[in-house]
Amino acid sequence: MDKIFEALSQAFCEDCCERMQRAAAIVRSGVPLDRVQLDQLHQEFDTLFGGARAVHLPRLEHYFRSMARYARYLRNRQQAGKHIAPEAWEKLQTGVSIGLRCGGERAGCLKHCQNELPLLLHEIEDTLLR
Repeated sequence: MDKIFEALSQAFCEDCCERMQRAAAIVRSGVPLDRVQLDQLHQEFDTLFGGARAVHLPRLEHYFRSMARYARYLRNRQQAGKHIAPEAWEKLQTGVSIGLRCGGERAGCLKHCQNELPLLLHEIEDTLLR
């Protein structure tokens, strides 16, 4: 059973790296992002949320769920014609940057970002609750 779980964890980390590369490519195109780009980001993060849940990585599960919700939040605000402050786009870019930098080399799926993630997630969750 441990070998199966280890194989699933490795597959998740590989998928995580690929999806974070795609997310980074989306935000590198510049902000503000359009509806389609925000939907793509949401899908990447939502898929990783499910994967993190499957391999019992609660911190990553929380991170990816929050990032998926944030991408959807920005898309909904934009679609409603509401102003999105530059700081909101910066949070999205920071979230992608942290995920890419900390998991980009298959170095344990973001395990090296223990200090940066909690602060960013707190800011994102605070924004979502407003």
